[in-house]
Amino acid sequence: INTGVIVDPANKPERRDAFLIYGEQERWELVPTTPIAAVKEADGGLIVLATQGACDAQCRIATDGKGQGAIGYAVSLRRHWPDPVDMDLREYRYCPLAPQDDLIHTTAKRLRRHVMEDLGKPTLKQRAQESPALAYVLGAYVMKLFYAVENVGAMMAGKEKGDPVSFINVMNFAEAGANLQRLHAAGIDQILTQSVGWNLRGHDGMYPTRFPIEPRLGGEKGFRELIALGNGLGYHMNVHDNLLMNVPHAPDWDPDRVIQDLYGEPLIHGFWGGGIEYAGWPFALGEQRLRSMLQQVKDLGIRGMYYMDYMEQPLEVNYHPKHRGPRSAHAKGMVWLLETAKEMYGSVETELGFLPAAVAADFVATAGEQWHMRLFRPQWPISDLLEQKNRVPMFELAMHGLTLMEHRHGLAWRNGMHAVLFGEHPRDEWSARAGVMPVLDDARVANLKRMYDLVLKQFGHLQTLELTRWSAPAENVQETQYEDGTTVTADFEALRLTVNGKDVEKPAGW
Repeated sequence: INTGVIVDPANKPERRDAFLIYGEQERWELVPTTPIAAVKEADGGLIVLATQGACDAQCRIATDGKGQGAIGYAVSLRRHWPDPVDMDLREYRYCPLAPQDDLIHTTAKRLRRHVMEDLGKPTLKQRAQESPALAYVLGAYVMKLFYAVENVGAMMAGKEKGDPVSFINVMNFAEAGANLQRLHAAGIDQILTQSVGWNLRGHDGMYPTRFPIEPRLGGEKGFRELIALGNGLGYHMNVHDNLLMNVPHAPDWDPDRVIQDLYGEPLIHGFWGGGIEYAGWPFALGEQRLRSMLQQVKDLGIRGMYYMDYMEQPLEVNYHPKHRGPRSAHAKGMVWLLETAKEMYGSVETELGFLPAAVAADFVATAGEQWHMRLFRPQWPISDLLEQKNRVPMFELAMHGLTLMEHRHGLAWRNGMHAVLFGEHPRDEWSARAGVMPVLDDARVANLKRMYDLVLKQFGHLQTLELTRWSAPAENVQETQYEDGTTVTADFEALRLTVNGKDVEKPAGW
């Protein structure tokens, strides 16, 4: 769950629960990203790893209320009797843990072997040699340029005040261009932009329709001018895009591209800036349509790593009579989208760290975060077993140096410390006016430059290295070690960062 959670059955109530790997929409907050679990006692333990058929792997956990517990995997072929079943192999490997083995590190490194040896994922160093787009990103600050959104949906501003639904325009293309020039003048010479809300009706507005480009922001002419300006500054100008979101008021709405639920109805997945949103079935796009959609956006003049939002989302069964498929087909379809985008753009980033997506992509926006755990509902039995303090970076220990991991936790010194500690890649999101995202004022520009210099210029090489050790030697203190021997210690109480035993000077003004 999440990046990994340790459960100590001591002092826990009697509980039983089960959940599917790679997520179920009704409990997506668990973020079960990896097909591996383990148990350890004083005299040893076991690791269980779903090496084939992981989309059907159900993790089961139980405590007896007397200090004992158990965890393991089962095969879940159907949740409902009409479910289609993937006629494929299901394989679980059980690996012994010796008494001296460390539970977290041994489990993480077994997962890393699976990703590299069974799934064939190359290292970031290898990928950067074949992908100029990825090589550029390794030294580039990722910035989401946020333009506009309809004031509707689960996370939009003003709805709690009863404000009417309206188009919130917080930056146009000309203003975005002026801000990029400010950042360039400040000395941030490598940026990958991901324009958010450039499409019709802003962020999440009319998917799957993207064109015409939102005229209230400057239209296609203004967007092309922005792209040309950014490219001329040496930046990689790209977009925040979505190939799986479908709203019924879109001109390109096609019910055959939408997952159908058990009752033959379009499957609702959320309520965002575009209103009620229905889940798309990747393979229903078809090869020709997919490539045409990707090429149409690329023809705007954008370049560099492409961002594909909303993947990997929790897996679904599709009951559509033509595009019927099990959870594994949903996962394979999302991997197909990512692989096609990677082929056409040279590199691809996606939103969440479910393992199929993390293997296909070069960059994941998150592998699970603390705030997900704060959303656990008390009626879920597993909520009584999971404590935020027991969340551990198993995902990072397994995947670091294979997949870039995004840092988006703020622009203070302690945030920079955390980014160096875990070799994370910095990302920020800004607009020209208040209302949705932070405004790119002079203070923010200065902090972005400090983060850029510290995390990318000074310690950017850590991104491509395997993370070999992690520990928390004291309260509010964490330590990591990388494959080249680099040791990073972050004392978040004293706000002190040391690398190889030497203090890293806090930048002036931070």
